[in-house]
Amino acid sequence: MSDLSPEGFATGEGMSGSGAAEDRVVGLDPIDGLVFESDGTPIAELDLEQLDAMASRLDTVAEQAVGRRSWRFGHVIVDEAQDLTPMQWRMVARRAQRGSMTIVGDLAQRSRGDATTWSELLPPTLAGFDYRELTINYRSPEEVNAVASAVLAELAPGLTPSQPIRAVGHLPTAELVHDLDRRLTERITEYRRRHASGRMAVIGVDLPPVASVPGTQWLTPWQAKGLEFDHVVLVEPARFLDERRGLSLLYVAITRTTDRLFVLHERALPRLLRPHLTAIDGPEQE
Repeated sequence: MSDLSPEGFATGEGMSGSGAAEDRVVGLDPIDGLVFESDGTPIAELDLEQLDAMASRLDTVAEQAVGRRSWRFGHVIVDEAQDLTPMQWRMVARRAQRGSMTIVGDLAQRSRGDATTWSELLPPTLAGFDYRELTINYRSPEEVNAVASAVLAELAPGLTPSQPIRAVGHLPTAELVHDLDRRLTERITEYRRRHASGRMAVIGVDLPPVASVPGTQWLTPWQAKGLEFDHVVLVEPARFLDERRGLSLLYVAITRTTDRLFVLHERALPRLLRPHLTAIDGPEQE
């Protein structure tokens, strides 16, 4: 399955599920037309009188839903669905009338367990879904998509790589920097100076303490999931592979950019990245 952001398209996986699950299927036995939480609280649907009252107060549905946890909805959209736990799936199913849902996510970005299939990942209550594969990458340009596809091929060979719709004319670069922890702020400041327009993110597994660089966010791959930036600086990719689910984390970080990808490293580059990165000369080393 794939969401409407480019990381979803990068896997070529997509699905839309609707229909079939009844209250009794998700363990909620109706009594006099009502279904109940485990603590006995009735789960109610939004009626027309409530809608009229909301309109008169100029409230949004989102504002009302915050204070009304007992609501059920005619259709539920779940994003980043690849990481939901069985208990979270049960909670979501309780909120969807007749199990009507659109479920979107990216199996290559799973934070727990291996990349699998949606049939294995979804609970039995949602087994009757319609599957749609999305294969167009609207976020990452052709040059960055090639790097992401190389990671995907090793991470999840069964997933289909996406097809980008554009190229930007500059290749992702890799810069070897000795004493990277000490020089990181210096290099980021230089990148920010050369590419002043647009949003920039620095993504690394364990970034050292650094000085603030205006217009730049410092993120771990876990924090970066679901976000996008004009420019991404990927710090020490070999360190990603030391982590459990390291290939998935690396894939997440690479697919955050809509334009430029820079790689800063002190350790040797992972072999799967080398063919797709252009080595550049960094500053004179001490």
